[in-house]
Amino acid sequence: MTAPTTADAASAATGRVCMFNAPVEVPKAGHVAWAVQVRGDRDHWVWGSFNVKEAWIRGGTWSGVRASFKPVWNRKNHRWENYTRYRCVTTRDGNARNAQVAYQAVRKRGYDLLSNNCLHMSMAVFKGYSSALRRDGRLPSATGKRPNAYFSDTLSGAHWERIHRMP
Repeated sequence: MTAPTTADAASAATGRVCMFNAPVEVPKAGHVAWAVQVRGDRDHWVWGSFNVKEAWIRGGTWSGVRASFKPVWNRKNHRWENYTRYRCVTTRDGNARNAQVAYQAVRKRGYDLLSNNCLHMSMAVFKGYSSALRRDGRLPSATGKRPNAYFSDTLSGAHWERIHRMP
C-alpha cells in the first residue's frame, strides 16, 4: 500500500499525521501509536509508540512505518493482533522536530496508565507537530479516554480520514 499522501507540490507544503490502532492489545481499551510526515519531504516520516515496557521512535519511509506497525496473526486466538488499522489527517502546518520534542517530554515523565499513556503520547506528538491540531477543539485531552474510542469516535468527530485496514 502506498503512503497516504498525494505526490503534488501542494502536499509537500502541508503536514500529515497518522494514528495507528491495536484494538485488542490492551483489553477493553486498545493501544495507539503515531506517525508524522516530515514536512516538505514526500516520503520521510517519524513514528513511534509508548507502552508500559518501552517508548521508541524511528525515522524513514512510509514503507518503514507500515513495517513497524504490521499486524501479527495470533494462531492460538485465531485473530490479527497488534496494529490492524490506521487513519490520517493533513494539516496546514507541521514540524517534525517539534513532534520529537513532545515525544521526549512525554517519555521523560514515564508511563502511567491513566495520565501518561499511549494516547497521551500520540496526541502530544500530533499537537507538538501542528499548531492547527493543537488549537483544534475537537481533539480533547486524552485523560480519561480509551485509545479505541478516541481513535474511532473522537477522530471521526474531528474529520480525520476514514479508517484504513492493515495488512
